[in-house]
Amino acid sequence: MILLALLVISIPVCAIAGLVLGLSARGKLDILHRRVAVLEGELRAIRAPGGEPAPSADRAPLPDAATEQPAEPAPEPAAPPEPGRATAPVPAIPVAAAQPAAKTRDFEEKLGSRWAVWVGGVALALGGIFLVRYSIEQNLLSPGTRIALGGLFALILIGAGEWLRRREHRVSLPGIPGANVPAILTAAGTCTAFALYGLIGPGATFVLLGLVAVLTMIAATLHGPILAALGLLGAIGSPLLVSSDKPQPWALVIYLAFVVLPAYGVARLRLWRWLALAAPIGVLAWTFLIFIMDDADALPAMVHLVVQTGLAVVFLVVVPYRDVPDAQARIDWPASGILLAFALAGIAISSSVIAGDGRPVFVAATVLVLLATGIRFPPAAPASAWAALTVAGVLLVWPIAAEIGGTPENLFYQSGDAFAVRPHAIETYLALALLAPAAIAGACLLRAVRSPHLNVSLAAWYAGTAAIGPLLALIAAYWRVAEFERSLPFALVAGGLALAFIATASWLSRHASGPAVPIRLTLGATASAALAALALGLTFALDKGMLTVAFALTALGTAWVADRIAIPALRYAVGAIGVIILGRLIWDPTIVGGDPGPILVNWLLWGYGVPALAFLAAARLLQRTGRDWTVRLAESLGIAFAAFLVFFETRHALRAGDPLAATTDLLEIGLVATESLVFAIVLTRLDIRQSDPVYRWGSLIFKILSLVLCAGGLLLVANPLLTEVEIPGGPLFNALIPAYLLPSVLAAALALLERRARPRLYSLSSATLSLLLFSAYIGLAIRRIAAGPQLALWQGFTQGEQWSYSLALLLIGILLLGLGLAFNNRPARLVSAIYLVLAVAKVFIVDLANLEGVMRALSFIGLGLVLIGIGLVYQRLLARRPSDAAIPS
Repeated sequence: MILLALLVISIPVCAIAGLVLGLSARGKLDILHRRVAVLEGELRAIRAPGGEPAPSADRAPLPDAATEQPAEPAPEPAAPPEPGRATAPVPAIPVAAAQPAAKTRDFEEKLGSRWAVWVGGVALALGGIFLVRYSIEQNLLSPGTRIALGGLFALILIGAGEWLRRREHRVSLPGIPGANVPAILTAAGTCTAFALYGLIGPGATFVLLGLVAVLTMIAATLHGPILAALGLLGAIGSPLLVSSDKPQPWALVIYLAFVVLPAYGVARLRLWRWLALAAPIGVLAWTFLIFIMDDADALPAMVHLVVQTGLAVVFLVVVPYRDVPDAQARIDWPASGILLAFALAGIAISSSVIAGDGRPVFVAATVLVLLATGIRFPPAAPASAWAALTVAGVLLVWPIAAEIGGTPENLFYQSGDAFAVRPHAIETYLALALLAPAAIAGACLLRAVRSPHLNVSLAAWYAGTAAIGPLLALIAAYWRVAEFERSLPFALVAGGLALAFIATASWLSRHASGPAVPIRLTLGATASAALAALALGLTFALDKGMLTVAFALTALGTAWVADRIAIPALRYAVGAIGVIILGRLIWDPTIVGGDPGPILVNWLLWGYGVPALAFLAAARLLQRTGRDWTVRLAESLGIAFAAFLVFFETRHALRAGDPLAATTDLLEIGLVATESLVFAIVLTRLDIRQSDPVYRWGSLIFKILSLVLCAGGLLLVANPLLTEVEIPGGPLFNALIPAYLLPSVLAAALALLERRARPRLYSLSSATLSLLLFSAYIGLAIRRIAAGPQLALWQGFTQGEQWSYSLALLLIGILLLGLGLAFNNRPARLVSAIYLVLAVAKVFIVDLANLEGVMRALSFIGLGLVLIGIGLVYQRLLARRPSDAAIPS
């Protein structure tokens, strides 16, 4: 049976060998065909008339030794032919093109020298595995014999590979330049050795497979990267081949630490960066499996992570960069990414309940390894940030405290708001939250200050970690302990942190006179962090409305400090505070909830007025050193808060103290439109004085808002002619004045301003809005006097009311004509003509049909007098002036 198995194994080997030999013979046959073709061409040229072979540019030399004979002396040049004698040209016989043959030879070389070797290696490996499996399934031999034969076959393949490797420089293997035969034979033997995992006990298998994997990686130093990849894959995957009723996570931890060391060593010896990066990735994948092997203890997984993190640090950072000076250091992103993966895995393990009392020690060890790596070796500077991230993440996922006397529970297994429950072991939790961020920030500050030759990116990692790390830890602890409610202790801690950052910034400012980039960068980071800590303290101590006010005052104080101390980062801190408050406004514009107090003098003045003044003042302070985006943002926020103040004060006054009421009316729409027009006028004047995008876009936004409110609200939705709503007030002084007349006057003022600084369309739109609102006011005022508080159209019209509309059209036309003549404005005169035409049509069509008696007579008499008067005005005034074509509009 053994002979039968060997015969089966020999079939694919023989087939592959036959394929290689056949392809080699075919290549030699092609060479002979080409040589014969060249010889035939030369013979035909010799037989041609003249006796001389015709020159051929594409003639190929003979591929034998005859072509290498020394050339004879060149003959004398032949005499030119006689004039009467013609010599026929000898046609050259084309030779077969060599390009297709070259392509065929390339394909054949790949097939014979590479693919055949690869397929042969796979066949040998599979043959060894199948032989072992077949002997087990058929129970042909005893276990000892099976192990001996399988091991012998593996050793034969490995020995053959080593024998060929040592004689590679003396033994020429024809047709095999592209595949490493010794390495492939060794890999096939290694695979066969791995296939023996099911023949011996779990313990011995575990040890032998690890030993085979280690030896494979060591052999890779001689046979190349393919064998190294196979050895690493076998080392990482070998524990999956061993089954046991009693898994031992500690044995796996020791095994992985044992097998990963040769991978690092081989990678360092042969300078294989990919192998050094693949090794920690492979062992990191085992963390979860080690963790689930024992559902009562997470210590093996924690020890595994700490050990593997340390090994990765040594071989990815310490060894390559131990002699790199700070001035030449650049961030190693692959190594930093692997360290980040270890940090995230540590956070995940810390969230488990079974971590128990070992959690603080594990977190401290992980943080210490990452921090020491980032501080000592600048190419791994992000590792210091990963240390701060680990602390913040652990504080965030710390298990929650269960009922009294019970065990703690995992944070992510709870229903509802699990973050609203305090963490387990609160004293240890708070100690970690206080000490670890302080140590990380102090180490990063000292590293940045004492390294003047660091580049900007490396210094930014240290400065950012020192500034942001404590803030993130404080936020995470506040969330888990105080549940986002008011907390005076956390406010005091935030205040203390702000004082610490202020003291650090003051100390750095005394050493920032030189050109050192890290010190100046760290100074800006600590100053910004002091403001952020102060803002957090205000957040922890104040309610939501008071928090917005406090942030605005913080921005003003920051601008005041930035105006006196040349710290560029403070300007950006003002902008950051502005972005936070802007997000607060977008999320919920109502800073004040409930009843803000009495009309006018109430909490709205504090909630919106103080931020408006604070941001406007901050913009003026920052503008002294340049008008950048921070100045524009602060000024925009001041304008927005001022607009919200007027809007909510209006609603508060009209809605009986409820600025959040879901109702509106004609008067409110008119007042809001008035507010928008006032802001548009103010911003337009500012833009005329100092052109700026804030003023330009702000005025445009408020103008569009006023157009929407007037056209959609006053003239359509809330028009009293179309609704049954009564007009508040008396016959003359009522809600129509602030709703229609006041916006009309403001729109006219805006049109006059826009004539000097805006395109013509802007001024025309404002003037049109003013005229429509004024006409609507006149008509509604007449309707209010004639019909009473309710102005609905279906109540009918009286003769006096209809005559009043005709008179109003005439008066508006006369008024526009007078304005057009006084200001020399042709569009006003043209619009006046439109109103006069409407008056004529009204008198001759409507009044003639509906008015009777004296009303009809007065209507026609008034129209006639007005038209005659207008004619006289044009004759006397315009006859002495240049034509309208020469009059500027």
